[in-house]
Formats: sequence, structure tokens, C-alpha cells
Amino acid sequence: MNAPEIEFAGSGWVAITRNRRGRVGVKPVRMFELGPEGVTALIKNADGLMVPDPDVVEVIKTDELHVAKLAAMHELMGMAERATNAAQCEAVEKAADWVMNWEPRGV
Repeated sequence: MNAPEIEFAGSGWVAITRNRRGRVGVKPVRMFELGPEGVTALIKNADGLMVPDPDVVEVIKTDELHVAKLAAMHELMGMAERATNAAQCEAVEKAADWVMNWEPRGV
């Protein structure tokens, strides 16, 4: 079994996070581990060791627009999980469709 490789992240690497209260966020990745299960963002703990960031749900290298869309989709996934009726599910589905198809104008 190969040991995971630790890499320094270049420009464009970000982590989508979800804290204990369910809040979705985005933060830059400085270091990551590349292992059999994929990419794991690393943070320095109180002892100075590099450990997996417990709040990270996804690590990706992309542009700002796609990061914003991905974070919004994670937020909508949480809303869909809390939906209690068909109308709420349909509203989340419409919002998700809008997010995925939105493109900036005049840029």
C-alpha cells in the first residue's frame, strides 16, 4: 500500500466546507493529501501536525464561478434534506436548476 502524497496547492484549489451547525463555506486550500480515496485538504493542528480538515466536504481546483455554484448546490442539498413536502422539494429543484444554468452577462 502506497503512502499518501502531500502536495502544496497552487492557485484555484478550494475546499467546500460544512461546519457542525450545517453552514456551508468556501476556503482556499494550502496543502492537500493525495491518496487512494482522492484529495483531502490538510490543516495544521495545535501540535503543529498536518491533519485532515474535519469540515471539508469537497476539494476542487476550478474558477470562482464554479466554486460559487458548487457551494450553492451544497447549501441546496441541505435544504432538500430538510424539505418536508413536495412543494418545498420542487422549489429547491427550481433553485438548483437556476444556479447550474446561471452565467454572468457582459463580463
